[in-house]
Amino acid sequence: MLYAGLLTAVFYLTFDSSRGDEINQLNDTITSKVSSDTRIFCNYSLSRSTSNENLFWYKQTPGSSPRYLLHRFKTSSSTDELRSDETEARFSSQLDTSQKMTSLTIVNTQLCDSAVYLCALSTTVLSLHYCLLQ
Repeated sequence: MLYAGLLTAVFYLTFDSSRGDEINQLNDTITSKVSSDTRIFCNYSLSRSTSNENLFWYKQTPGSSPRYLLHRFKTSSSTDELRSDETEARFSSQLDTSQKMTSLTIVNTQLCDSAVYLCALSTTVLSLHYCLLQ
């Protein structure tokens, strides 16, 4: 049966780096409708002060390896975003270094966005987001 709406269930695993940095998902479940905007949030903590805050987002579809989407990084006065050439413009990220939070926004969410989304901090800490869409 095909549903007109979009149901997203989010599960996560958190891995701590040897430095004590952490990244965690903020919501256990996200529900969104087709054609609406969807945001997935992660917060993070650093064991020591650093000017090198890089937050990465990956998407993994069934039967494939995680695919790099984009990442946001701290510069001296703001944050900038880099993305894969294959990443659709519907995907964007935000980074709030004062709140230690990042988010992935999917504009005009589609059923094909069903995937596992991974949030990573400086490539050493991962938070797994499993999104099941029906």
